[in-house]
Amino acid sequence: MPDLRTIEIDFEVHKIIELERKSFSETPNEVLRRLLKVSGKRPSLQPQKATTGRPWSGKGVTLPHGTELQMDYNGRQYTGAIDNGEWVVEGQRFKSPSAAAGGVAVTKSGKHTNLDGWNYWQAKRPGDTDWVAIKDMRR
Repeated sequence: MPDLRTIEIDFEVHKIIELERKSFSETPNEVLRRLLKVSGKRPSLQPQKATTGRPWSGKGVTLPHGTELQMDYNGRQYTGAIDNGEWVVEGQRFKSPSAAAGGVAVTKSGKHTNLDGWNYWQAKRPGDTDWVAIKDMRR
């Protein structure tokens, strides 16, 4: 896992980073590396996609290894994947959707908050073409 740091930026800086993105798949880190002319091998911010690994399971829902994850909160999209039974979001590992949501989401005042991740996360399992709200996957 790469050595990552969290920084606070104002909304104007955030808008500029978003405007500089060349594609929706380019992360803010990649934009900054390009704009700041940081050379060298770029560390991966997402887990390596392997063909095998443990799924994650909770509350009657099983998400296979490699499942893509996304959550919108407070005007920002957070992305990640299931990696060997854990939620890997924004370079951090979590055990549950709520831990992942609360661990990465930031309020307008810049503070982390407790969230019921079941109400926020969507998943796209390997082979799926559409995103599905994980709360809709519960039995």
